[in-house]
Amino acid sequence: MSGATTDRHDRRPFVFKMRAHSAVHLRLDDHLMITWPDGATAYIQSEYTGGESGRAYPVTLYGVMFGDAESVDAAQLDLSTRLGNALPVLALAANAAIAAPLPVAVHGLDVSEPQEFVWYATPDATAWFPPGNRKLDVSATLALMTGVGHHSETESFQRAIEAYRNALANWFPENMLMAGEFLWIAAETLSRVMIEGRARARGITSTNLARAEGMRSSETLRMQYLLDHVFAGDSEAREALEVASNGFEHGYMSVSDVRASLVPVLDRAIGLLRRTLIKEAGVEREVELTLLGERYEEPRSLVPQMYAVLGQLALQDSSMPVPSPIPQVADLELYVPLPVPHVRELQGGQLMFDFTITHEELRVPPNVELKNLTRQVRIGKLRTDPAQSDNDLRPPGEPPAGA
Repeated sequence: MSGATTDRHDRRPFVFKMRAHSAVHLRLDDHLMITWPDGATAYIQSEYTGGESGRAYPVTLYGVMFGDAESVDAAQLDLSTRLGNALPVLALAANAAIAAPLPVAVHGLDVSEPQEFVWYATPDATAWFPPGNRKLDVSATLALMTGVGHHSETESFQRAIEAYRNALANWFPENMLMAGEFLWIAAETLSRVMIEGRARARGITSTNLARAEGMRSSETLRMQYLLDHVFAGDSEAREALEVASNGFEHGYMSVSDVRASLVPVLDRAIGLLRRTLIKEAGVEREVELTLLGERYEEPRSLVPQMYAVLGQLALQDSSMPVPSPIPQVADLELYVPLPVPHVRELQGGQLMFDFTITHEELRVPPNVELKNLTRQVRIGKLRTDPAQSDNDLRPPGEPPAGA
């Protein structure tokens, strides 16, 4: 992976730590090590949480990045950028979403003299649920990361992959419009990456490449690449994404029309785009077959969940009049703290999650009471497939190595 470098004069070692909610995970005893040409190194592990006797599930990725910088601010900017560029490649490799990382800490390491440090208030792993259960293939992911880092248009290539990560992060029904928008951004960026890379390899400009391939202009060539290479000839998918993106971005189409254009082609479009992204990295055939295999075929988002208290509003004393004016009834406020799930392992390695949902009545209108209360958690697309998961053990509260 690429990263900024400067003269090592007056530079000293720093560490940067981050955490990200993730539908991607690594085995408990595994980690991903990434190295840069200047010696900077990052270690990425899954954090496990929940369960009895340490039996747990992964919900977050924890990254520890080591590198040299002139100050704590410079270290945070450089090291966080490098880690931020690496995470979208993990999301592409596993075809599963990783949220934008949150900083945990940054500080100097040479304590022979006073060192600057910053520590952030960051939610720990128990704050996120449920697990994504999409296991990362470490060796294939490292091969993909190497291919991206060595691409002649690596910075633009990384932008295309970042757009794909954002599409995955929005891959659930309520946000499909944004998922489609990010897919089109990724596709347009990727088409430019492909053209500039091929022109550079031949030692010519993109305009001359267009002429060599019989096109009137580089823009005409780009549109042809979008159809032939990015979308593998699927003109319906390409046109639907372009029309929906333009209509959504420029505001001349209704939301319902944009949705009607996108929804029929989104599943095909994201599969075609991911295939082209992986092929463009130039990985070996074995790696390509692994990443494009059935295991990673289905896009997986971060699963939205809602905890709810359901019931009825009723008069305490029906002989008294209804609170007036009516808006007074709106003055109802409950406090529902986020519950911590408790996990039990069932036969076959599947997990059963139990929740204790509570509430506190902060404000209730006069002569009104809450009756027939029930509590529930609403979760969509929750995966409990043991073939896609590792029900590993970690002693409660034990952080990842290097944290």
